[in-house]
Amino acid sequence: MTTHPTSQDRDPNEGRPFYQHLGLRIEQGLPAGTSRVHLEGRKEFQNSRGDIHGGVVAAVVDAAMGAAMRSAYTAGEGATTVSLTVNYLEPAREALMAEGRVMRAGRSLASVEVTVTDKAGRTVAHAIGTLRVIARRS
Repeated sequence: MTTHPTSQDRDPNEGRPFYQHLGLRIEQGLPAGTSRVHLEGRKEFQNSRGDIHGGVVAAVVDAAMGAAMRSAYTAGEGATTVSLTVNYLEPAREALMAEGRVMRAGRSLASVEVTVTDKAGRTVAHAIGTLRVIARRS
């Protein structure tokens, strides 16, 4: 795994309209193979009980997996989610933080773990996923 030296200088939401739409904030300057993604709770994210909808939580998890992968590979390489398992442990409310960590990175597949916590520090979800590495285009 190699971190591209200028990757910390670029806006991680650049070219990702969905991240911008959700208002995701991706922390910079973390160790290679890790990520931290923040989501502020908004009324339009709520389900009928007033909790953040599970689909929104899954989207934050997916973003954290992708950010961890992008920090672990060289510039130009990417990844796409092959499988994702999310265990919802508590109702998600208000602001969320997803922390991703690449568990194993190979040439074609990687395994990533994500923990999602709320503003109070409660773990609201735990996820594991497999991502396929997309080679740099020549």
